[in-house]
Amino acid sequence: MSTVRCVECKREILPGEATFEIRTFLDPFPPDGVACSPKCQSEKENESRMRTLLLYNSPLNPYTGKKDD
Repeated sequence: MSTVRCVECKREILPGEATFEIRTFLDPFPPDGVACSPKCQSEKENESRMRTLLLYNSPLNPYTGKKDD
């Protein structure tokens, strides 16, 4: 039987215990797993948002929408 761990605090989540899905949008490296509490969920979602903003505001982003004439 494999154990499930929280992706934020790494605490073991017991069978039957509540888990919280981490919602991400356009994150290039989304977290793989679930959170054990709303606080851990919020932390990972904020981290995901920051990663997304860094990628899409980067000058190296190939999808900036600028035309290359």
